[in-house]
Amino acid sequence: MLEINRIPREMYPVFEEAGLPIDRIRIAMRLDMDADAVRCDHWLLVTDEEMVLLSGIRLIRPRRHRPGRTPHLTVVYQHLNDRRYPLSGCTRLSVEDLIGTSRLIASYENEDVLLSYLTASCRNNASRLVKCMEFVLRGEEIPEHLQKRDRAVCPKCGTPYPDPHRRVCPACSGKGKLIRRMLPFIMRYKFAVLLTLLTLILSSGLSVLSPYISSGFYYDQVLDEAGEFYGQLLLVIGIIAAVRVLSLLVNLLTGVISSSLSARIVYDLKKTIFSSIQRLSLSFFTNRQTGGLMTQVNGDANSIYWFFVDGLPYLLVNLTQCIAILIIMFTMQVSLTAVSMCVVPVVAMTFLALMRRMRKYHAKRYARRRSMNATLSDSLTGIRVVKAFAKEEAETERFNQRSRALADIEQKTSLFHNIAFPAASFILSLSSLIVWAFGGWMVIQGQLSYGLLLTFVSYVGMIYSPINFFVDMIYTATDCLNAMQRLFEVMDMTPDVKESDSPTPLPECRGEVCFENVSFSYEKNRKIIDGVSFTVAPGQMLGIVGHTGAGKSTLANLLIRLYDAGEGCIRIDGIDVRDLAFSDLRRHVAIVSQETYLFSGTVLENIRYARPDATYEEVLRAAHIAGAHDFISRMPDGYDTKVGFGHQDLSGGERQRISIARAVLRDPQILILDEATAAMDTETERKIQAAIERLTENRTTIVIAHRLSTLRNADRLIVIENGKMPESGTHAELIRQKGLYYKLYMLQMEALKSAGIQA
Repeated sequence: MLEINRIPREMYPVFEEAGLPIDRIRIAMRLDMDADAVRCDHWLLVTDEEMVLLSGIRLIRPRRHRPGRTPHLTVVYQHLNDRRYPLSGCTRLSVEDLIGTSRLIASYENEDVLLSYLTASCRNNASRLVKCMEFVLRGEEIPEHLQKRDRAVCPKCGTPYPDPHRRVCPACSGKGKLIRRMLPFIMRYKFAVLLTLLTLILSSGLSVLSPYISSGFYYDQVLDEAGEFYGQLLLVIGIIAAVRVLSLLVNLLTGVISSSLSARIVYDLKKTIFSSIQRLSLSFFTNRQTGGLMTQVNGDANSIYWFFVDGLPYLLVNLTQCIAILIIMFTMQVSLTAVSMCVVPVVAMTFLALMRRMRKYHAKRYARRRSMNATLSDSLTGIRVVKAFAKEEAETERFNQRSRALADIEQKTSLFHNIAFPAASFILSLSSLIVWAFGGWMVIQGQLSYGLLLTFVSYVGMIYSPINFFVDMIYTATDCLNAMQRLFEVMDMTPDVKESDSPTPLPECRGEVCFENVSFSYEKNRKIIDGVSFTVAPGQMLGIVGHTGAGKSTLANLLIRLYDAGEGCIRIDGIDVRDLAFSDLRRHVAIVSQETYLFSGTVLENIRYARPDATYEEVLRAAHIAGAHDFISRMPDGYDTKVGFGHQDLSGGERQRISIARAVLRDPQILILDEATAAMDTETERKIQAAIERLTENRTTIVIAHRLSTLRNADRLIVIENGKMPESGTHAELIRQKGLYYKLYMLQMEALKSAGIQA
């Protein structure tokens, strides 16, 4: 059975009473309105013979409970009515959009039957139902890709997966699994890590030995007349000094190794996070802010580093030290050790409870820090807009709100840490008082020597240090676990646009471009491109015109696979672009976008970004074609002038011409100009148009432009309106049709005449 919506368990008996056992139902979908547009729980059930619509209301009622007990609630479905329609004679199901709602219609040979009205929240599921019903009505099996749920959820806790392609639930992922997945990063440097562990264990062993020599051994064997080394003070002092010097040297060696290891591990982590982000599709970045991603690259890497380099090794050493001390204490005095450890289980349970609470605080703190950094990045990046609209105070207040929210959670986290953990440590310190009391009584009774009691007290004090370290580790481990979870979520994400496992090679490109019934949506239920089809022959120029937001730039993005078409096919030289390797596609297709960007570096480096191996003469030729050579030559250092933050500032037109030179240098067979001359004045535009005409000889060119006069020489024009293509033809043909293109053209001509510009 295909559950388009998850069927609650309480509905199974309702379906049985209606004569629809679960094994008979092929498709089940919950609707939120009936055929009278009344809000209710409306179920559409499809069997092999009929469609059944059950209408009812889900009521929440208390269960029977004993007096004084908290009542439990239960959900009861109150059935109102049902309607049945045979599948025989039904030709199709369709969704008809209305103003604010939609309706689901079943078409029979002689009439259309209204099955139900739909709200916007059900619209997407209804479209999926329609696709599934096409196969049911033909008597075929529903394809596997239609049977998958749009948003997969964890079966254990019901939390939606962050990535539907990765069935890993962050809420249920165990801490042990996260740490095991991190071990490969550490094992790359296993020799250095092993050496660090050995030095730490040696240091721990020396620290365990020191209290025995300076306390019990010193009092009982050196100061006591009955001791074996009575009076040999210099020998024992020399041993104590040697142990401490050796411990210092071991600690220095540990620090040297850790310092050399830390930089490499942080580098690996940042490289992994950044490369994981880079391989994701453009859709990943549209809903994320730059400041937030920067926090993830820098902050998460450092959090993981502090745990695995300065945390985990010392955790293992302290555990080893605790075990060694406990063994020594039990060999010295079993009863006193047992009494001193009676509070440890209480402290351990307290620390586990505190850690769960701290993890929530740290997750909130990270989210608010990320929000603050994103706000800061937005304000600084758009500082020109802020200044132009005199919004300095508004931006300051917006930043203050984010900063205040971060400060509040920082205060709560710090307050909780500084109150809860010292209280837990105080409980542990009670064991020292127990040792003094019980041990002192044993000394008075003659059951224990004074030196042994001092040694015992020293060891109990040594156990405090590892346990206090465990408290600090809770703070560090909480940050690390949250950071690891975010890291693996990014690493495991599947790009929306993936390269084919066995791509079709395209060593030479003729330049034929074909769109076949292409549809695309950035958001569900809102098509940006709807059934567009056209062909561009090799060497031809195609002009794309239309209103702002009609979908012109989206066609260019689909061709270079920044996004993949939802329906239809895009071909280059008869090969589906989804079957081409990214390297072949980007080598043969270049785009000059209306959104220019120059990297921090020299002008030469920015032009060479398209082809790093290009010679200086090839760069000069590309700059000449783009009309950029003259103004570059007038710069202080010519092509070696640095641009970007803190360097030479360029106008919008100059930046655009460097961007054009970058695309020219690639020398693609298919060139896309997306408002490439939008930032230039008319005179400069005409100069570049002449250069572009030379550039486009024997090259397939797709030009997107608002200024229609620049497209007169195009071999063919297409008009995009609301995602559809209502008109196509040459400039002269479209003028004669007097349709959308004619209206746009005449409006622009009148506007240019009013401005005193001759087109």
